[in-house]
Amino acid sequence: MKKINLKNIENGFKVPKGYFDEFEDNLLGELQLKETASRSGFKLPSNYFESLDNKILEASKNNNKTKVINLFPYRKIAFAAAVAASLILIYNISFNKNETLNINNIETASIENYILTEGLETSDIASLFSDEDLSEITSVNNNLSSESLENYVLEHLDIDELIPNNN
Repeated sequence: MKKINLKNIENGFKVPKGYFDEFEDNLLGELQLKETASRSGFKLPSNYFESLDNKILEASKNNNKTKVINLFPYRKIAFAAAVAASLILIYNISFNKNETLNINNIETASIENYILTEGLETSDIASLFSDEDLSEITSVNNNLSSESLENYVLEHLDIDELIPNNN
């Protein structure tokens, strides 16, 4: 192994210039400062911690009600809503020129849905037609074969429901 010359090795510690010359003066200055400033300058009132609980309770029981100012007052919102509703109503009355509602304007799906959900009987529906309307309906010639009717009935109807049950 090589021998290392210890005189050439530099350590990472350096002392500022004149440190040891001024050290004694700095130390004596610190000691004098500590002797003269024996108090920190803060003084705690007598019986502070004994009366602290009572002071906190009194402050929390203080019922001074402060005035609350709403960010969005109810009256202003109600007034704005009334103005908006009246403007929409005026617009709809003056510019809405739709045709009157009749049976030809209603979609077939809406009529079917109404009949299914209201539970109307065939007698109720038949009472809405006059004899002339019924004669027009029966006079329509349908070119349906008996085979197509039979296939439809077999595919879409339950035969047990068609047979009356005499129990």
